[in-house]
Amino acid sequence: MAGRSGSSNAEQAGAVGRADEAGGQAKSSQKIEDLMEMVNKLQKAGSLEPRIDVLINRINEVQQAKKKASEELGEARTVWETLQKELDSLSGEKVRLKEILSKKQETLRILRLHCQEKESETQRKHTMLQECKERISALNSQIEQEKNKQRQLRLDFEEQLADLMGQHKDLWEFHKPEQLALEIGALDSSKEQLLKEEKLVEAKLEDVKHRLCSQFGAKGCSAIAEGLFLRSEEAAAVVHLFEEENEKAQEFLEAAAQRQEQLQQKCQQLQQKRQRLKEELEKLGVQVPAQGQSKQEEGAGPGEAVTPWSQ
Repeated sequence: MAGRSGSSNAEQAGAVGRADEAGGQAKSSQKIEDLMEMVNKLQKAGSLEPRIDVLINRINEVQQAKKKASEELGEARTVWETLQKELDSLSGEKVRLKEILSKKQETLRILRLHCQEKESETQRKHTMLQECKERISALNSQIEQEKNKQRQLRLDFEEQLADLMGQHKDLWEFHKPEQLALEIGALDSSKEQLLKEEKLVEAKLEDVKHRLCSQFGAKGCSAIAEGLFLRSEEAAAVVHLFEEENEKAQEFLEAAAQRQEQLQQKCQQLQQKRQRLKEELEKLGVQVPAQGQSKQEEGAGPGEAVTPWSQ
């Protein structure tokens, strides 16, 4: 704006100087023409001499007007030169300001590009931060799920270990020497009771034989006694008792053998489960409690106690 106003002022001043110079020249030439016309008129009229004073005055006026016009022309030229210098200065200032404006515009463009780059970088970092937050949240969720899984595995392992310990305890209680001694004592007492009943039955049979022999003689004594005995209630009771005791003994032996076999199978299954759980926990980095080894040693105790029973 300063360059434009300076250049317009300089142009206006130059135009005014040129107009003043042209006006002064026109006035002086007009006066000279007037003088020449007056001289011609006087020559024609024959009255030139009386008008010399008038001509001198007119010449003086013309000279003064010319001098004044020259002074005005000089002043106008001075003003014009001053304005021309000012115009040149303003033109230089305009060029300099244009260069500064160009530099400022270039700087502004660079700053805008830099701001755009910063904004894009900020947006990219914000996106990366959001992605990192989402990944961290997903990893935390996976870690929590893995912790819950390990906790559940540990609880299952502890539950199965407690079950295994209970079964080992039952097996150990079943195969204790005191329990075996009680079982053997019960069998011995039942055996003695059966022997007593057998002796009692034999005594009754002998009594029956003697009675029969005394009634029917010696020949048919044995056949009659045998037939009567076989048809007697005592024989049936004895046979029934023997059958019941035999069945009880067979059932007891079968139940004991079946129970022992089931316990051995359960022990094997539990050992396999324990080994599998131990391997899974070792893969997960969880150390197996030291109770497993003691329970294995405890399980070896009942195995040693089974040996005399199986014999």
